[in-house]
Amino acid sequence: MQDERFTVGQISELLQEPPARISYIIGKHHIKPTERIAIIRLFNGQQVELIRQYLYDIQIRGGRC
Repeated sequence: MQDERFTVGQISELLQEPPARISYIIGKHHIKPTERIAIIRLFNGQQVELIRQYLYDIQIRGGRC
C-alpha cells in the first residue's frame, strides 16, 4: 500500500466512510497530497493510515474533534 496513490474517493471506499468526512480530516489536519493531477489530490499509503487514525480518534471521542 505504500507505493500506491489514492484519491479521496478511493480512501472513502477503503475506510468505508463518506467522502465529506475524509475531506474534513484532510483539511482539519492539513494533510498535503503527495501528488496532484489537475484538481485530483493523490495520497500515499502512509497518509491513508494517518487519516484512519484521525477517524478512529473522532469515533473514540464520540464525534468531537
